Amino acid sequence: MRIRSADFLCVISVLNPDVIHPKDRKEGVPDRELNVRQFEMIIASRPDRMILTRTTSIELLKDVLGKAGFSSPVTGISAYERRMLVARISGCYDPIVTSDFFGLPYKAKIRYAGSLMSTFLKRLLNNRQDCGAAFRPSTGILSLVLAIDEYGQDADYVLCGIGFNKRSEYFDGSNTRKRILPSHVFAEVKILRNLARRYKLSTTEPELMPFIPHYSDS
Repeated sequence: MRIRSADFLCVISVLNPDVIHPKDRKEGVPDRELNVRQFEMIIASRPDRMILTRTTSIELLKDVLGKAGFSSPVTGISAYERRMLVARISGCYDPIVTSDFFGLPYKAKIRYAGSLMSTFLKRLLNNRQDCGAAFRPSTGILSLVLAIDEYGQDADYVLCGIGFNKRSEYFDGSNTRKRILPSHVFAEVKILRNLARRYKLSTTEPELMPFIPHYSDS
C-alpha cells in the first residue's frame, strides 16, 4: 500500500503472515525456492511500516523479520478487527453476499451457499471467526480501507496494481490454484462501489474503472 500526500510518501506493507512464517522455507518444502525468494523481496522492500492480517504468532514473526534485518515497525490486525474496520469504513459487513450469487453455475451456487452456512454456524459458537475468501476483501482492498481509516475523508486515494482477474496466478507462472468461487471478487466490487460514493477514489487499473474514476495527475 502506498499512501501519498503533498508532503510525504509513506509505504506500508499489508501482508498475509503466511509469507513471513519460516515453515514454508524449510528444506524439503514444496516451492521452497519460490518462498525464499518471496521472503527476500519482502525484506528488501523496506517499507516504513508492516501490517500483518492476523495476530497469531506475531512475536515469532517479528523475531523472524528482525533476524533477517528488517527494522520497521510491525503490527497485526485480527480477523475480527478487519471485519469491524471494513464494516465501519465501507458499510459492508462480512460475509459480504451480493446478487452475483444468482449468476453462478449450479455447482458453484451449492459450494457458495455451503461456505456461507459454515460461516454462520461457526460464528454462533465464536463471533470472531473469519469467513471464506469469497465473502471478504483481499489484502489489496484492506490496504485501501486502512489508508482511509488513517487519512480520512479529505485525502485522495489512488488504486494501482489491484485487479479482479488472474487471482490464482503467482509470479513464478506455475503455482496456480483452481477455485470454484473467485476469491474476494464479489465482495470487493460491492466494497469499492460503496467507497467510491463516500471517498475520493481513482485508479490506474482498467479492471477497476467500471467502479472507480480513472486517475489523472493533471
